[in-house]
Amino acid sequence: MFRALFCLGLITFGLALLGALLAPPTAPTPNSSAMLSAHDTGQSDTCARQLAGFALNVHHSDNHQTFLDAIDELAGLGFNSLEVTTPCFQTNGASDDIRVVVGPGRSPSRAHLRHVLRHARHRGLTTLLMPIVLFTQPRGNEWRGKIQPEDWSGWWESYRCMIDDFLDIAVETDVEIFCVGSELLSTERQSDRWRKLIAHVRQRFKGRLLYSTNWDHYQVPLFWDDLDMIGINGYWDLTAGSGTDEPSPEHLSQRWRKVRADVLAFAGWRDRPILFTEIGYPSLPWALKDPWNYVPGTDQIQADAVSQARGYAAFLSAWDGLLHPPQSVPTAQGPMGDRRLEGVFFYEWDVYHKGGPRDTGYGVRGKPALDVLKTWLHYR
Repeated sequence: MFRALFCLGLITFGLALLGALLAPPTAPTPNSSAMLSAHDTGQSDTCARQLAGFALNVHHSDNHQTFLDAIDELAGLGFNSLEVTTPCFQTNGASDDIRVVVGPGRSPSRAHLRHVLRHARHRGLTTLLMPIVLFTQPRGNEWRGKIQPEDWSGWWESYRCMIDDFLDIAVETDVEIFCVGSELLSTERQSDRWRKLIAHVRQRFKGRLLYSTNWDHYQVPLFWDDLDMIGINGYWDLTAGSGTDEPSPEHLSQRWRKVRADVLAFAGWRDRPILFTEIGYPSLPWALKDPWNYVPGTDQIQADAVSQARGYAAFLSAWDGLLHPPQSVPTAQGPMGDRRLEGVFFYEWDVYHKGGPRDTGYGVRGKPALDVLKTWLHYR
């Protein structure tokens, strides 16, 4: 089914690429009925559909309309979901005081965040709210995956208070999916504390819950059964085993198919569906090898929108049959198809940069990757 689509996508991709180049400088078989019971609880119809959307980073900005326009763009393209990631802050990996800091370069106002989420619901999008922890004064290359506070009890209490703050917003804006944490790798073995936090959230939030971990860490958490789905940020090395940094399209798709087999087997074993909370590629030469690395490092590094598009094409090709365009006609299996895959959020719909062939970031506007997605979205 995807072969015809992919051929059409390659034609569109080739035209877009030409324009860019000419522009100026083994697990048990899953129990389907059991997996359905985790989230088919009489909620709104939007919970039954497979999710296909983009992540939108909502930080402080004086240009509030930019975020609303982005939501309109995504709804107009045919996406059915929006993941809103928004920051809270701690000083560094050793601190235990997490807070929302409203202001330039920091957190949006509560009113701003509510407006964004309500506008997405108004446009018919399923909303996922994901608070993330950032550092204001990181030491060296530390990040939230390396948090090691001197007082773990103090850190968890502060984290719970922060979660409560965002829960207020989620409840007020009718958010359907709430993420209790993202990429907090150093905490993931603290199962009892995570289970306690998840139970606390369940008392207030009636929608679905997930936690989002990294592509190389999803086997670590043991609290997946307390959640409704397994969130994975998917930045796998697609060049592995190819012997080159520019592997063939066939190798890229084969690599993604191997990943597909592994994560679906894990979903069956844990009896929870997978939701890709981030799938994306920066427009950089190493996008297919280290897609998590979005830092050019030097002004001499030129943007590479072609590698970004190849990553998107490989993902869509490998997941054909399980990942369905939002506008496709439901089959006899229902709009979800295989229930081990809840859907995907691509990363990211960038409102902070203009995009285009010179942009090195994850954004897809004005790049061949957007044409690949458009072809997929409008396939019947």
